[in-house]
Amino acid sequence: VDHVIHGILDKIRLAKLNKRLQQELEDGNNKLREGIRELRVDQKAGLQVQLRMLPDTNKVIQGIKFDHSVRPSLYLSGDFLDYFSIDSDRTLFYFADVSGHGASSAFVTVLLKNLTMRLKRNFKRGSSDEITCPARFLKRVNQEIITSDLDKHITIFAGILDRTNRELTYSIGGHFPLPIVLEGASVEYLEGRGVAVGLFQDPEFNVYHRILNPHFNITVFSDG
Repeated sequence: VDHVIHGILDKIRLAKLNKRLQQELEDGNNKLREGIRELRVDQKAGLQVQLRMLPDTNKVIQGIKFDHSVRPSLYLSGDFLDYFSIDSDRTLFYFADVSGHGASSAFVTVLLKNLTMRLKRNFKRGSSDEITCPARFLKRVNQEIITSDLDKHITIFAGILDRTNRELTYSIGGHFPLPIVLEGASVEYLEGRGVAVGLFQDPEFNVYHRILNPHFNITVFSDG
């Protein structure tokens, strides 16, 4: 009789334990689903912020047409680009690929956008001309990334188009593949090399020059 009673009591204890564990599992799953839902909402909101930071597509600046397409592998992207006029003759454009994926990499693109806006304002006020030289622009970006201590680096291509003499001035911060330039029937990669931005305290970036034909196309893309 004692053996039977103990067996029944064990079954009751196991049933209560299973019920409690099942309830804890359901509560944990509900919390996990709610956390995932909030994360998706936050990432979708972050995506909208990133999209608003990008320049307009099919935009004509000083007679040159700029266009872009960004397709992130996740909600948020570590790829970023921009193009805008510096003055009446020169236009800056750049393409950056932040290391990693997701929110942390997307945060660096916000930092990059903010920096370029500040440098543009500084140039208009006459307090800085870093934005007029691709190499100095990359050095300033490098300084910002190092100072932020985000454990991130960026591969970046930055170019300035001068419409008066159709000259392209550019620097490369570890970006690969290299941009492709199309002139008539000629298609080739731009030459150049350089270290990624955000790895070293005081890197040196080379400045390259190229005279373009009246009709040209430059395609810049990331390894993604």
